[in-house]
Amino acid sequence: MKVAYPANLSQMAGALGSMGFEMHPLDANILADAVLYTTSPMRAMSVKPAARGAFLLDVRGMSAAQAAQALRNRTREPIL
Repeated sequence: MKVAYPANLSQMAGALGSMGFEMHPLDANILADAVLYTTSPMRAMSVKPAARGAFLLDVRGMSAAQAAQALRNRTREPIL
């Protein structure tokens, strides 16, 4: 899965990369399956989506493991 991320999430991107996700900076000009963001979804929406579309994931307050689960399921369930 190709995942785009902003510069402020490079630490999480490294952790997700070690879990098998293909991580790319937002400006990498890829067809993204998912896009991570924390503050501004507008920039995340500027990424080119893959054929299935791009899953926009607000990772604010999430651990890398929680983000990985949300990416795999393509959904974010409420965190209790």
